[in-house]
Amino acid sequence: MHNNISPAVGCQPAVVLACAGAPEGDLNLVRSLGEQGVPVIVLGEYADPPSRYSRYCIEFVQVPDFGGHPQELLAALAELSRRHGGPLPVFPSADPDLEALSRLGDATRPYMRSTMADPALVLTLMDKGAFSELATRAGLPVPRTFTPHSLAEAEQGAGMLTYPAIVKPSLPTSWKHPALPRAIRLAKAIVVESHGELMDICRTVAPWGLALILQEYVPGDDAEHYDVHAFIDQHGEARATFCGRKWRIQPPHVGSGCYVESLHEPALEAMVADLLQRIGYRGIANLNFKRHSRTGEFKLLEINARVSQWSILTTRSGVNLPWMAYRDVCGLAQEAPPPRQSGLWYVSGKSDFRAVRGYVREGLWTWSGYLRSLLKRPMVCQVLSLRDPGPARQLTLRWIAEKMRLRSPS
Repeated sequence: MHNNISPAVGCQPAVVLACAGAPEGDLNLVRSLGEQGVPVIVLGEYADPPSRYSRYCIEFVQVPDFGGHPQELLAALAELSRRHGGPLPVFPSADPDLEALSRLGDATRPYMRSTMADPALVLTLMDKGAFSELATRAGLPVPRTFTPHSLAEAEQGAGMLTYPAIVKPSLPTSWKHPALPRAIRLAKAIVVESHGELMDICRTVAPWGLALILQEYVPGDDAEHYDVHAFIDQHGEARATFCGRKWRIQPPHVGSGCYVESLHEPALEAMVADLLQRIGYRGIANLNFKRHSRTGEFKLLEINARVSQWSILTTRSGVNLPWMAYRDVCGLAQEAPPPRQSGLWYVSGKSDFRAVRGYVREGLWTWSGYLRSLLKRPMVCQVLSLRDPGPARQLTLRWIAEKMRLRSPS
Protein backbone atom coordinates (compact mmCIF):
# COMPACT_ATOMS: atom_id res chain seq x y z
CA MET A 1 0.00 0.00 0.00
CA HIS A 2 1.45 3.38 -0.97
CA ASN A 3 0.03 6.78 -0.05
CA ASN A 4 0.91 10.18 -1.41
CA ILE A 5 2.54 12.01 1.48
CA SER A 6 5.48 14.35 1.50
CA PRO A 7 8.22 12.96 3.72
CA ALA A 8 10.52 15.40 5.50
CA VAL A 9 13.74 16.00 3.62
CA GLY A 10 16.23 13.24 4.42
CA CYS A 11 13.77 11.30 6.59
CA GLN A 12 14.46 7.58 6.61
CA PRO A 13 11.36 5.37 6.79
CA ALA A 14 10.42 4.02 10.20
CA VAL A 15 9.00 0.54 10.76
CA VAL A 16 6.05 0.18 13.15
CA LEU A 17 5.17 -3.33 14.32
CA ALA A 18 1.46 -4.20 14.54
CA CYS A 19 0.69 -7.39 16.44
CA ALA A 20 -2.72 -9.06 16.45
CA GLY A 21 -5.13 -7.92 19.13
CA ALA A 22 -3.51 -4.58 20.03
CA PRO A 23 -4.31 -2.03 17.31
CA GLU A 24 -4.05 1.14 19.39
CA GLY A 25 -0.30 1.45 19.91
CA ASP A 26 0.69 1.00 16.28
CA LEU A 27 -1.84 3.58 15.03
CA ASN A 28 -0.59 6.06 17.65
CA LEU A 29 2.99 5.50 16.50
CA VAL A 30 2.15 5.84 12.81
CA ARG A 31 0.38 9.15 13.38
CA SER A 32 2.99 10.55 15.78
CA LEU A 33 5.77 9.85 13.28
CA GLY A 34 3.84 10.58 10.09
CA GLU A 35 2.71 14.01 11.21
CA GLN A 36 6.39 14.96 11.49
CA GLY A 37 7.02 13.91 7.90
CA VAL A 38 8.40 10.44 8.63
CA PRO A 39 7.24 7.84 6.07
CA VAL A 40 6.07 4.74 7.92
CA ILE A 41 6.16 1.07 6.98
CA VAL A 42 3.68 -1.04 8.96
CA LEU A 43 4.81 -4.61 9.56
CA GLY A 44 1.77 -6.52 10.78
CA GLU A 45 0.85 -9.97 12.03
CA TYR A 46 -2.61 -9.74 10.47
CA ALA A 47 -3.91 -8.53 7.12
CA ASP A 48 -5.80 -5.37 8.04
CA PRO A 49 -4.56 -3.43 11.08
CA PRO A 50 -6.20 0.03 11.17
CA SER A 51 -2.75 1.62 10.94
CA ARG A 52 -2.40 0.14 7.45
CA TYR A 53 -5.05 2.58 6.24
CA SER A 54 -3.38 5.67 7.65
CA ARG A 55 -2.32 8.29 5.11
CA TYR A 56 1.13 8.13 6.67
CA CYS A 57 1.63 4.43 5.89
CA ILE A 58 3.67 4.14 2.69
CA GLU A 59 3.98 0.35 2.73
CA PHE A 60 2.40 -2.63 4.48
CA VAL A 61 4.15 -5.99 5.03
CA GLN A 62 2.36 -8.94 6.59
CA VAL A 63 4.28 -11.55 8.59
CA PRO A 64 1.69 -13.86 10.20
CA ASP A 65 2.27 -14.64 13.89
CA PHE A 66 5.70 -13.01 14.03
CA GLY A 67 5.33 -12.88 17.82
CA GLY A 68 5.41 -16.67 17.89
CA HIS A 69 8.03 -16.92 15.13
CA PRO A 70 10.67 -14.22 15.77
CA GLN A 71 12.98 -15.57 13.06
CA GLU A 72 10.36 -14.67 10.45
CA LEU A 73 10.22 -11.16 11.90
CA LEU A 74 14.01 -11.00 11.63
CA ALA A 75 13.86 -12.09 7.97
CA ALA A 76 11.28 -9.38 7.21
CA LEU A 77 13.44 -6.71 8.88
CA ALA A 78 16.46 -7.93 6.90
CA GLU A 79 14.53 -7.62 3.63
CA LEU A 80 13.31 -4.11 4.50
CA SER A 81 16.85 -3.12 5.40
CA ARG A 82 18.12 -4.44 2.07
CA ARG A 83 15.45 -2.62 0.05
CA HIS A 84 15.85 0.68 1.88
CA GLY A 85 19.63 0.82 1.93
CA GLY A 86 20.39 0.04 5.56
CA PRO A 87 18.94 -0.53 9.01
CA LEU A 88 15.69 1.29 9.75
CA PRO A 89 14.30 2.68 13.02
CA VAL A 90 11.88 0.06 14.41
CA PHE A 91 9.11 0.75 16.92
CA PRO A 92 7.37 -2.07 18.84
CA SER A 93 3.82 -1.14 19.80
CA ALA A 94 2.65 -3.86 22.21
CA ASP A 95 4.01 -6.60 24.46
CA PRO A 96 4.11 -9.48 21.92
CA ASP A 97 6.25 -7.65 19.36
CA LEU A 98 8.36 -6.10 22.14
CA GLU A 99 9.10 -9.57 23.46
CA ALA A 100 9.84 -10.95 19.99
CA LEU A 101 12.39 -8.21 19.28
CA SER A 102 13.95 -8.61 22.71
CA ARG A 103 14.39 -12.36 22.28
CA LEU A 104 16.11 -11.79 18.94
CA GLY A 105 18.68 -9.66 20.78
CA ASP A 106 21.84 -8.76 18.88
CA ALA A 107 20.65 -10.60 15.75
CA THR A 108 18.63 -7.48 14.83
CA ARG A 109 21.63 -5.11 14.90
CA PRO A 110 22.44 -5.30 11.15
CA TYR A 111 18.83 -4.62 10.18
CA MET A 112 17.33 -2.10 12.58
CA ARG A 113 18.04 1.04 14.54
CA SER A 114 16.70 0.07 17.93
CA THR A 115 14.39 2.51 19.71
CA MET A 116 14.09 0.06 22.64
CA ALA A 117 15.82 -0.32 25.97
CA ASP A 118 18.44 -3.05 26.37
CA PRO A 119 16.74 -6.38 25.49
CA ALA A 120 17.78 -8.03 28.76
CA LEU A 121 16.26 -5.17 30.76
CA VAL A 122 13.09 -5.29 28.63
CA LEU A 123 12.63 -8.99 29.36
CA THR A 124 13.19 -8.32 33.06
CA LEU A 125 10.50 -5.63 33.05
CA MET A 126 8.07 -7.91 31.19
CA ASP A 127 8.54 -10.76 33.69
CA LYS A 128 6.70 -9.49 36.75
CA GLY A 129 8.60 -11.82 39.03
CA ALA A 130 11.97 -10.58 37.74
CA PHE A 131 10.65 -7.00 37.87
CA SER A 132 9.74 -7.46 41.54
CA GLU A 133 13.32 -8.50 42.28
CA LEU A 134 14.68 -5.51 40.32
CA ALA A 135 12.32 -3.19 42.18
CA THR A 136 13.59 -4.48 45.52
CA ARG A 137 17.24 -3.99 44.51
CA ALA A 138 16.65 -0.50 43.08
CA GLY A 139 14.30 0.67 45.83
CA LEU A 140 11.37 1.32 43.51
CA PRO A 141 8.04 2.26 45.19
CA VAL A 142 6.12 -0.93 44.36
CA PRO A 143 3.34 -2.61 46.41
CA ARG A 144 4.26 -5.62 48.52
CA THR A 145 4.69 -8.56 46.13
CA PHE A 146 5.20 -12.32 46.31
CA THR A 147 6.42 -14.55 43.48
CA PRO A 148 5.56 -18.14 44.45
CA HIS A 149 7.16 -21.10 42.68
CA SER A 150 4.90 -23.74 44.21
CA LEU A 151 1.43 -24.03 45.67
CA ALA A 152 2.99 -24.21 49.13
CA GLU A 153 4.76 -20.87 48.55
CA ALA A 154 1.53 -19.42 47.15
CA GLU A 155 -0.30 -20.52 50.29
CA GLN A 156 2.35 -18.87 52.42
CA GLY A 157 2.24 -15.61 50.44
CA ALA A 158 -1.54 -15.55 50.39
CA GLY A 159 -1.52 -15.80 54.17
CA MET A 160 0.67 -12.68 54.45
CA LEU A 161 -1.53 -10.46 52.27
CA THR A 162 -4.47 -8.34 53.32
CA TYR A 163 -7.58 -8.49 51.15
CA PRO A 164 -8.64 -7.52 48.57
CA ALA A 165 -5.43 -8.48 46.77
CA ILE A 166 -4.20 -8.80 43.18
CA VAL A 167 -3.08 -11.91 41.31
CA LYS A 168 -1.65 -11.57 37.78
CA PRO A 169 0.47 -13.52 35.28
CA SER A 170 4.24 -13.15 35.46
CA LEU A 171 4.39 -12.68 31.68
CA PRO A 172 1.68 -11.40 29.31
CA THR A 173 1.55 -14.87 27.71
CA SER A 174 1.64 -16.91 30.93
CA TRP A 175 -2.12 -17.48 31.09
CA LYS A 176 -2.81 -18.09 27.40
CA HIS A 177 -3.12 -21.90 27.54
CA PRO A 178 -6.41 -22.84 25.81
CA ALA A 179 -7.37 -25.21 28.63
CA LEU A 180 -7.57 -22.35 31.13
CA PRO A 181 -10.95 -20.65 31.73
CA ARG A 182 -11.59 -17.75 29.37
CA ALA A 183 -11.86 -15.25 32.23
CA ILE A 184 -8.30 -16.10 33.27
CA ARG A 185 -6.90 -16.19 29.71
CA LEU A 186 -8.17 -12.66 29.01
CA ALA A 187 -7.18 -11.13 32.35
CA LYS A 188 -4.27 -8.72 32.83
CA ALA A 189 -4.90 -9.06 36.57
CA ILE A 190 -7.63 -10.34 38.87
CA VAL A 191 -8.79 -8.69 42.07
CA VAL A 192 -9.51 -11.34 44.72
CA GLU A 193 -11.50 -10.77 47.89
CA SER A 194 -10.25 -13.66 50.00
CA HIS A 195 -7.48 -16.14 50.64
CA GLY A 196 -9.67 -18.94 49.28
CA GLU A 197 -10.44 -17.12 46.03
CA LEU A 198 -6.75 -16.45 45.46
CA MET A 199 -5.80 -20.08 46.05
CA ASP A 200 -8.56 -21.28 43.69
CA ILE A 201 -6.88 -19.31 40.90
CA CYS A 202 -3.44 -20.64 41.86
CA ARG A 203 -4.69 -24.23 41.75
CA THR A 204 -6.41 -23.62 38.39
CA VAL A 205 -3.27 -22.35 36.63
CA ALA A 206 -0.77 -24.62 38.44
CA PRO A 207 -0.99 -27.56 35.97
CA TRP A 208 0.37 -25.26 33.24
CA GLY A 209 3.00 -23.60 35.42
CA LEU A 210 2.60 -21.34 38.42
CA ALA A 211 3.73 -18.26 36.48
CA LEU A 212 1.99 -15.62 38.57
CA ILE A 213 2.56 -13.01 41.23
CA LEU A 214 0.57 -12.08 44.30
CA GLN A 215 0.43 -8.42 45.18
CA GLU A 216 -0.89 -6.01 47.76
CA TYR A 217 -3.96 -4.13 46.55
CA VAL A 218 -3.52 -0.35 46.57
CA PRO A 219 -6.79 1.14 47.89
CA GLY A 220 -8.62 3.66 45.74
CA ASP A 221 -11.00 3.74 42.81
CA ASP A 222 -9.98 3.64 39.15
CA ALA A 223 -9.50 7.42 39.00
CA GLU A 224 -6.43 6.95 41.21
CA HIS A 225 -4.55 5.36 38.29
CA TYR A 226 -1.88 7.58 36.72
CA ASP A 227 0.58 6.90 33.92
CA VAL A 228 3.84 8.72 33.29
CA HIS A 229 5.30 8.49 29.79
CA ALA A 230 8.99 9.29 29.38
CA PHE A 231 11.83 9.30 26.89
CA ILE A 232 15.44 8.73 27.96
CA ASP A 233 17.95 9.26 25.15
CA GLN A 234 20.96 7.08 24.32
CA HIS A 235 23.17 9.15 26.63
CA GLY A 236 20.88 8.61 29.60
CA GLU A 237 19.33 12.08 29.58
CA ALA A 238 15.61 12.40 30.39
CA ARG A 239 14.35 14.38 27.40
CA ALA A 240 10.65 14.51 28.25
CA THR A 241 7.98 13.27 30.62
CA PHE A 242 4.20 13.40 30.48
CA CYS A 243 1.45 12.44 32.92
CA GLY A 244 -2.12 11.27 32.34
CA ARG A 245 -4.85 10.38 34.82
CA LYS A 246 -7.12 7.46 33.95
CA TRP A 247 -10.72 8.22 34.87
CA ARG A 248 -11.98 5.00 33.29
CA ILE A 249 -10.15 1.80 32.38
CA GLN A 250 -11.14 -1.32 30.43
CA PRO A 251 -11.64 -3.87 31.87
CA PRO A 252 -12.64 -1.87 34.97
CA HIS A 253 -10.13 -1.99 37.85
CA VAL A 254 -7.45 -4.02 36.03
CA GLY A 255 -7.32 -2.79 32.42
CA SER A 256 -5.95 0.00 30.23
CA GLY A 257 -6.93 3.65 30.15
CA CYS A 258 -9.89 4.37 27.89
CA TYR A 259 -10.89 7.82 29.25
CA VAL A 260 -7.84 9.84 30.28
CA GLU A 261 -6.98 13.42 31.22
CA SER A 262 -3.61 15.03 30.52
CA LEU A 263 -2.13 16.87 33.47
CA HIS A 264 1.14 17.99 35.01
CA GLU A 265 2.48 16.20 38.10
CA PRO A 266 6.00 17.65 38.51
CA ALA A 267 7.03 15.60 41.57
CA LEU A 268 5.82 12.30 40.09
CA GLU A 269 7.41 13.01 36.72
CA ALA A 270 10.74 13.93 38.34
CA MET A 271 10.63 10.69 40.33
CA VAL A 272 10.06 8.73 37.11
CA ALA A 273 13.03 10.36 35.36
CA ASP A 274 15.20 9.52 38.37
CA LEU A 275 14.15 5.88 38.70
CA LEU A 276 14.52 5.19 34.96
CA GLN A 277 18.03 6.61 35.02
CA ARG A 278 18.72 4.58 38.19
CA ILE A 279 18.02 1.29 36.39
CA GLY A 280 19.95 2.29 33.25
CA TYR A 281 16.86 2.64 31.05
CA ARG A 282 17.01 4.05 27.51
CA GLY A 283 14.15 4.73 25.10
CA ILE A 284 10.39 5.25 25.46
CA ALA A 285 8.69 3.98 28.62
CA ASN A 286 5.28 4.20 30.18
CA LEU A 287 4.97 3.64 33.90
CA ASN A 288 1.70 2.71 35.61
CA PHE A 289 1.03 4.08 39.10
CA LYS A 290 -1.85 3.98 41.53
CA ARG A 291 -2.21 6.65 44.20
CA HIS A 292 -3.02 5.29 47.64
CA SER A 293 -6.39 6.81 48.52
CA ARG A 294 -5.49 7.21 52.21
CA THR A 295 -1.81 8.18 52.17
CA GLY A 296 -1.58 9.90 48.77
CA GLU A 297 1.55 7.88 47.98
CA PHE A 298 2.09 6.82 44.37
CA LYS A 299 2.77 3.08 44.06
CA LEU A 300 4.49 1.80 40.90
CA LEU A 301 2.60 -1.12 39.34
CA GLU A 302 4.70 -1.76 36.23
CA ILE A 303 7.13 -0.32 33.70
CA ASN A 304 6.25 -0.91 30.03
CA ALA A 305 9.15 -0.54 27.60
CA ARG A 306 6.96 0.91 24.84
CA VAL A 307 4.26 3.47 24.10
CA SER A 308 0.91 3.09 25.83
CA GLN A 309 -2.41 2.37 24.15
CA TRP A 310 -3.40 6.03 24.58
CA SER A 311 -0.07 7.64 23.73
CA ILE A 312 -1.69 9.78 21.02
CA LEU A 313 -2.86 11.99 23.91
CA THR A 314 0.81 12.49 24.81
CA THR A 315 1.58 13.59 21.24
CA ARG A 316 -1.45 15.87 21.02
CA SER A 317 -0.37 17.50 24.28
CA GLY A 318 2.93 18.52 22.69
CA VAL A 319 5.15 15.66 23.93
CA ASN A 320 5.84 13.57 20.82
CA LEU A 321 7.98 10.79 22.27
CA PRO A 322 8.18 8.65 19.07
CA TRP A 323 9.53 11.66 17.16
CA MET A 324 12.15 12.24 19.87
CA ALA A 325 13.14 8.56 19.77
CA TYR A 326 13.34 8.66 15.96
CA ARG A 327 15.64 11.69 16.00
CA ASP A 328 17.77 10.09 18.71
CA VAL A 329 18.46 6.82 16.87
CA CYS A 330 18.98 8.60 13.54
CA GLY A 331 21.60 10.92 15.07
CA LEU A 332 19.53 14.07 14.53
CA ALA A 333 19.64 16.98 16.95
CA GLN A 334 16.67 17.17 19.29
CA GLU A 335 14.23 19.99 18.66
CA ALA A 336 12.80 22.22 21.35
CA PRO A 337 9.33 20.78 22.03
CA PRO A 338 6.27 22.99 21.56
CA PRO A 339 4.49 24.27 24.67
CA ARG A 340 2.99 21.41 26.63
CA GLN A 341 -0.78 21.43 27.03
CA SER A 342 -2.62 20.06 30.05
CA GLY A 343 -6.36 19.58 30.33
CA LEU A 344 -6.83 17.55 27.13
CA TRP A 345 -9.10 14.53 27.28
CA TYR A 346 -8.74 11.20 25.49
CA VAL A 347 -11.38 8.58 24.71
CA SER A 348 -11.19 5.18 23.04
CA GLY A 349 -14.84 4.95 22.06
CA LYS A 350 -15.52 1.21 21.86
CA SER A 351 -13.37 0.27 24.86
CA ASP A 352 -14.76 3.13 26.89
CA PHE A 353 -18.38 2.14 26.17
CA ARG A 354 -17.62 -1.40 27.32
CA ALA A 355 -15.99 -0.06 30.47
CA VAL A 356 -18.97 2.14 31.27
CA ARG A 357 -21.34 -0.83 31.02
CA GLY A 358 -19.30 -2.48 33.78
CA TYR A 359 -19.15 0.67 35.89
CA VAL A 360 -22.92 1.18 35.56
CA ARG A 361 -23.56 -2.39 36.73
CA GLU A 362 -21.43 -1.67 39.80
CA GLY A 363 -23.11 1.67 40.45
CA LEU A 364 -19.86 3.60 39.91
CA TRP A 365 -21.01 5.62 36.88
CA THR A 366 -24.36 6.55 35.39
CA TRP A 367 -25.21 6.75 31.71
CA SER A 368 -25.97 10.45 32.05
CA GLY A 369 -22.56 11.00 33.69
CA TYR A 370 -20.91 9.07 30.86
CA LEU A 371 -22.63 11.22 28.20
CA ARG A 372 -21.66 14.43 29.99
CA SER A 373 -18.05 13.23 30.16
CA LEU A 374 -17.92 12.97 26.37
CA LEU A 375 -18.61 16.70 26.11
CA LYS A 376 -15.22 17.56 27.63
CA ARG A 377 -13.10 19.72 25.37
CA PRO A 378 -10.62 19.50 23.83
CA MET A 379 -11.13 15.78 23.18
CA VAL A 380 -8.65 13.43 21.49
CA CYS A 381 -10.20 10.32 19.93
CA GLN A 382 -8.27 7.09 19.53
CA VAL A 383 -9.37 6.31 15.97
CA LEU A 384 -11.31 9.28 14.58
CA SER A 385 -9.02 11.96 13.15
CA LEU A 386 -10.01 14.52 10.51
CA ARG A 387 -6.40 14.82 9.40
CA ASP A 388 -6.12 11.02 8.98
CA PRO A 389 -9.60 9.59 8.30
CA GLY A 390 -8.57 6.29 6.68
CA PRO A 391 -8.49 4.06 9.80
CA ALA A 392 -11.90 5.25 11.06
CA ARG A 393 -13.42 4.85 7.60
CA GLN A 394 -12.08 1.31 7.27
CA LEU A 395 -13.28 0.26 10.74
CA THR A 396 -16.74 1.68 9.97
CA LEU A 397 -16.97 -0.21 6.69
CA ARG A 398 -15.81 -3.37 8.44
CA TRP A 399 -18.49 -2.94 11.13
CA ILE A 400 -21.23 -2.41 8.51
CA ALA A 401 -20.11 -5.48 6.55
CA GLU A 402 -20.15 -7.59 9.72
CA LYS A 403 -23.68 -6.41 10.64
CA MET A 404 -24.93 -7.18 7.12
CA ARG A 405 -23.34 -10.63 7.24
CA LEU A 406 -25.04 -11.43 10.54
CA ARG A 407 -28.42 -10.28 9.26
CA SER A 408 -28.29 -12.09 5.92
CA PRO A 409 -30.01 -15.50 5.73
CA SER A 410 -27.62 -18.43 5.79
